Amino acid sequence: MKLLALFLFSTLIFAESVSEQSLLKMATDTPGLDEIEARLARGEGTYTKAKDALAPEAYVNYNHESTRERAIISFNPIFSPINLYQVGVKKNTKYGISADANMAVQQQSGANTSSTFNDVHTVVYSFGLSFDLWKDLFGKLSRRNLENAKLSRDQARFQSEIEKHNYKLAIRKSYWALVANQEKLKITEKLLKASKKQAKDARQRRANSIADVGEVARYESQVATRKGQILRLNFEREGISKQLRDLIPNLTFSKLDLAPYQLATTVNEVLKCSMVINSHEKAPYDFTSYDEISNLLTKIRDNQKVIDETYDDIDLALSTTVKQTGVSSESNADGSLYDGSYQEALDDIEDNNREGFEAALTLTVPLGSAKSKSQKFEESYNHKRISAEVRKLNTMLETTHIQVSNSVKLLTDAVLVQKQTSEKLGIRVKDMQKKFSQARVSVNDLIQDQDALLSSDLLVVDTQLSVLNTVLDYFSVFNQTPCEFNRI
Repeated sequence: MKLLALFLFSTLIFAESVSEQSLLKMATDTPGLDEIEARLARGEGTYTKAKDALAPEAYVNYNHESTRERAIISFNPIFSPINLYQVGVKKNTKYGISADANMAVQQQSGANTSSTFNDVHTVVYSFGLSFDLWKDLFGKLSRRNLENAKLSRDQARFQSEIEKHNYKLAIRKSYWALVANQEKLKITEKLLKASKKQAKDARQRRANSIADVGEVARYESQVATRKGQILRLNFEREGISKQLRDLIPNLTFSKLDLAPYQLATTVNEVLKCSMVINSHEKAPYDFTSYDEISNLLTKIRDNQKVIDETYDDIDLALSTTVKQTGVSSESNADGSLYDGSYQEALDDIEDNNREGFEAALTLTVPLGSAKSKSQKFEESYNHKRISAEVRKLNTMLETTHIQVSNSVKLLTDAVLVQKQTSEKLGIRVKDMQKKFSQARVSVNDLIQDQDALLSSDLLVVDTQLSVLNTVLDYFSVFNQTPCEFNRI
C-alpha cells in the first residue's frame, strides 16, 4: 500500500494536464522570447544612438601650463603658470548645422625685464555655427541617416510582433501534434483490444480443435503488431513533448497529459478559417505585417541610395564664430606691475565693445579613383541587398497565399474522401468478421481488412493535422488573418 501511495503521489507531482491556452500562458518568460526581445532592443538601441548624436552636450575643459623658459626678446613676457578653464554646450542638428556656445577663462602670470604680470585674466564668450554647404546641405545626409535608423527601428518592431506570433504558433503546432498523437493512440488501443479478444477466441477454438496453430499465430502476430504501433506512437509522443519543453523550459513535468479538448469545435474553426483564406483570390496584404516591413525596406533603400551617391563627393564646410573678449590688466603708475582679476575681465566686456567675428571655409576634394570605386560597390551592394529582400518578401506573400489556398482545399477534400474510405472499410470489416465466423474467408483476409481500416483511420488523423498545420503556417505569414483559430 505504501508503494502504491508513493507511486500515485509521484504521478501527481510529475504529470500535468495541459491545454492549448495553458501552454500559451506558460510561454511568457522563455529564452525564445528573450531572443526576440533582444533583437527588438538592438533595433531600438540603434535608433536611440542615432538620436543621441543630435542631443545637446555640455562639456568642461581645464588646461594647466607652466614653464621656465627664457624669452628670446627681453621685453617679451613669459607667462607661467597659465590656467585655462572652459565650459560650454554644443549640439549637432539633422539639418547639417552644428552649434557651439562656450565661455573660456584664461588666468596667467608672468614677467619681462621691466614689468610683472600678476593674475591677468582673459574672458571669452563665443558662439559658433558650422554649416555643411555641399554633402549635408540642409541635412540631406543627416536626415536620411536618422530616418533610416527610425525605419529600421519600426522594422524591428514589426518583425518582433511577427516572431512572437510565430513563437506561439510553434507551441500550438506541437500541442496539436500531441492531440493527433493521442487520437491515433485511441484508435490503435481500441483495435489492440479487439485483436487481443480475437487472439483469445482463437486460442479457445484451438483448445476445442476448431482452429489451427497458424490461425492462432496470425492473431497473436496482429496483437504484437498493434503493441509495436502503440510503442512507436508513445515514442513519437516523447519527441513532441521534448519540442514543447524546448519552447517552454519551465514545463518541467516528466509526463504531459492532455486536458479535455473539443476536437470537433477546432475542426470547425479551421474550416471557417480556410473559407476566409479561399475567399481572397490574391494575397490579402491587410492580413500581414510583412507588407509594412516591405514598405519600410523600400524607403530605407531609397534613402541609402542618396547616402551612397555622396560617398565620393566633394565637401564644403563653413564655420563662423561670434565672440566677446574681455581682458583685465591694470598697471601701476610706472608700468612695472600689471594686476588683473576675473571680475575686471567681465567688466571690460560689459563696459567696452569687444566683439569679434571669425569665419572659415573648408573644401575637401577626394583624389584618385579608390573612393569612387568603393562608392559604386557600396551603392550596388546596398541596392541589390535591400531590393532582393523586398522582392523576397513580396514573393513569399503571393506564393504562400496561393499555395495554402490550394493545399487547404485539397487536404480538406482528402479528409472527406478518407473518412468515406474508413466508413466503407468499417462496413467491410464487419462483413468480413461475419463471413469469417461462417468459415467463408481466411483469417489473413480478415486481418488485412482490419489493418487497412486502421491505416485509413490513422491517415484521416494525419491529414487533419496537415490541414491544421497548413493553416498555422499561413498565419505565420498572414499573422493578422481575422478568424477565430488565429487566436489574435
